[in-house]
Amino acid sequence: MEKKAPGKGFLKGVGILLIIGGVFGFIGAASNAFVASALSSGSLDSATTAIYEQAGLTAETFQAGIITSVIQGVIYLVAGILGVANCNKIEKANICFICGIVLIAFVLVNAGISAATTGFTALSIVSILASLILPLLYFWGALKNRQAMQDAQNGTSL
Repeated sequence: MEKKAPGKGFLKGVGILLIIGGVFGFIGAASNAFVASALSSGSLDSATTAIYEQAGLTAETFQAGIITSVIQGVIYLVAGILGVANCNKIEKANICFICGIVLIAFVLVNAGISAATTGFTALSIVSILASLILPLLYFWGALKNRQAMQDAQNGTSL
């Protein structure tokens, strides 16, 4: 008898959202690359350049955004695809468990970098908490499947 995967809904639903988020990460990287290139070459009009300068945004800022967006895109796509592909396979729960840890760590590292550069505000704390929702739900689904796998290995029923 095959065991049911109690975390299937979490992994599949969140996995689909992560795939979408990964695609948007790559779109963000492309738009940042366009702006960074335009700022570096001086091809933007003076009014737009002045707005970026007033906001403290430079080509280097956008290059850092490119790196972050690409890393986010890769992590979200990989975790999302693995979550959807393995949502009903309790024997693959450990790979999803590891992906959940990586997702949570990515959000926390980004929050730390943001706090170091801009400081903590009430809005930044709310943003961090909102950013943790999907990784925590993914991790919870993986944890539920992992527990089902351990129960199956120990011969106990769900």
